[in-house]
Amino acid sequence: MRHSLPIHVSPETYDKFNACVHCGLCLPACPTYVETANEADSPRGRIHLMRATVDGVIEPSAIVNEHLDRCLVCRACETACPSGVQYHALIEAVRPQLAQHVHGRTLQSPILEFVVKHIFPYPRRVALSVLPLRLANAVGLGGLAQKVARMMPGPLGAMTEVLPDGPILSRSLPAFTPALGERRGSVLLLQGCVGSVVSRDLNAACITVLTRNGFDVHTLSAEPCCGAMAAHANDPQGAADFAAQLVELLATRDDDYFVSPIAGCGAQLKALDHVLHDQTRYHDKVRAVVRKMRDINEFLGEVGLRPPQGRIERTVTYHDPCHLLNAQRISETPRQLLRQIPGLTLVALPETDLCCGAAGTYNLSQPEMAAQLGQRKVGNIQTTGATECITANVGCQLQIERHLKAAGQDMPVRHVIELLAESYAKSPV
Repeated sequence: MRHSLPIHVSPETYDKFNACVHCGLCLPACPTYVETANEADSPRGRIHLMRATVDGVIEPSAIVNEHLDRCLVCRACETACPSGVQYHALIEAVRPQLAQHVHGRTLQSPILEFVVKHIFPYPRRVALSVLPLRLANAVGLGGLAQKVARMMPGPLGAMTEVLPDGPILSRSLPAFTPALGERRGSVLLLQGCVGSVVSRDLNAACITVLTRNGFDVHTLSAEPCCGAMAAHANDPQGAADFAAQLVELLATRDDDYFVSPIAGCGAQLKALDHVLHDQTRYHDKVRAVVRKMRDINEFLGEVGLRPPQGRIERTVTYHDPCHLLNAQRISETPRQLLRQIPGLTLVALPETDLCCGAAGTYNLSQPEMAAQLGQRKVGNIQTTGATECITANVGCQLQIERHLKAAGQDMPVRHVIELLAESYAKSPV
């Protein structure tokens, strides 16, 4: 018996189902399958559920939605797949429709949907949302404020645990910082909508590293969201609208490169041709923007790092962000950059390619599974003997730091670029 067909995909997308030969090589790469051992929580199982739903073989039910919702879209299955299945294209096409059909909205939680769609993409709103906690910390009431915050409904309570403390008021980064030494070009540093608020130190470190490498650095005072937040909220139209705004802005600029230190933003920006595929008026501008887009690790590896001279006698381990490893296929470059820091010892992290549970807003929408993965990541970090964990994505930093603290570990979690900046600070100009 076939059911009505409320879930539709294009013929081009439907063809991607046929690439899966059900070999199962994706299973050990999938974080949710590793944790649950449930076939329906594996890429192969989800592909079967999606195809059966699109074909009308099974109903688009809450149970199906639950298994698809549990997917992190970490894309580790794509890295492992010998057949080149474009899994992300399938789940990004089906999951928003299924959520809308089951819940009448794109996310199960209306609170989270509001936060992700109407707060996170706007830096000023993000700053206002964390201001009460930062004020409480400043007057010594941080502990009480955290307890009250944890009592807030699901995603709001989780958000207060994920977002870091910081200064009550933060200075904006300079609009222009000139290159040091022989000039090699100019870059626009894309800070990210959430990143511009929660990772000011990282963005300042980016300016230090880029200028020390001979690049003029420009920043935007009002940077539009790249659309990643809307994509996390199962809102492809919202993602396209944000992307179009950013493309219009970037297309007017003459910077040599656009550089992002946030793997999730970089992955979204490199996929603009997919996000805006049906809007032909943007195609030329998108191609021009994507051609200039680089992750900051990728960029420094490409242009050639001016080796820092400041010694850092420390043992660190590196966690691969999914949006860098699987979406951008960048793995060795961050390690190569770290190895150029004098005195630094880099040790391997077991299961470095297994998602930490951040996955955009996953640790807000799926806090239980995110916590399981965060704890698993921390357990692996503890086996390395490292005194610091290094990564290349703000979301991973916040997630790992949170679970290290929960495990009683006062271990810094830092970005590759922050370590480079520390070394440059000890180096002559």
